[in-house]
Amino acid sequence: MTIVRLGYVAMSMELKNASPSKTMTFSQFQKIEDREAAVRKLERISISNLENTLRLLRHNAASSIHFYRLTSRLIPLANHEELLDWNYMKPLKALLKEIGDFSKKHQMRIDFHPDHFVVLNSHKRGCFEKFYINTYNALSFTKRNGNRSYTPVCHACWWQL
Repeated sequence: MTIVRLGYVAMSMELKNASPSKTMTFSQFQKIEDREAAVRKLERISISNLENTLRLLRHNAASSIHFYRLTSRLIPLANHEELLDWNYMKPLKALLKEIGDFSKKHQMRIDFHPDHFVVLNSHKRGCFEKFYINTYNALSFTKRNGNRSYTPVCHACWWQL
C-alpha cells in the first residue's frame, strides 16, 4: 500500500498572521542611515519569519501534514553581495535548531525552491553565470566567522547545523 503525504508551500489559509515571507529589499535596507539598525531590522524580520515557520510546522503536526516547502524569503538579503559581512546565522541558529528538532521529532520532510525570478533557461551566458553564482550562494550557507561551511541545502539537511 502506498501512502501519499501531501504538503503545501509556505503559507497556510488556516493560521492568521503567520507569514514566513516578510521581507526587506536592498533599497529599503539602504534607506536606513544607521547600517547596524538596518541589520537589526533584517534580523527581526528573519526571526519573525522563523517563528512563523515554527507555528506553521506545529499546525502541520497537529493536522498530520508531513511535508512543508519553505519560502525562499525566509532570511531576507542573506546572500546579497553588499551584506556578505552579516553573520545572519548567529542570531538565528537557536531558532533554526528548534525548527530542525521539531521537524525531525515529527518526521516532517522540509524542502524549498528558488524564487520565481531565478532563470535557468536563458540563452544569454551572463544570465546563466549569474544564476549559477546566486544559486550556489543561496545553497551554500556559510558561517562567515571562522569560515566553517555548511552542506548545501537539500530537503531537511539545512536544519542539521
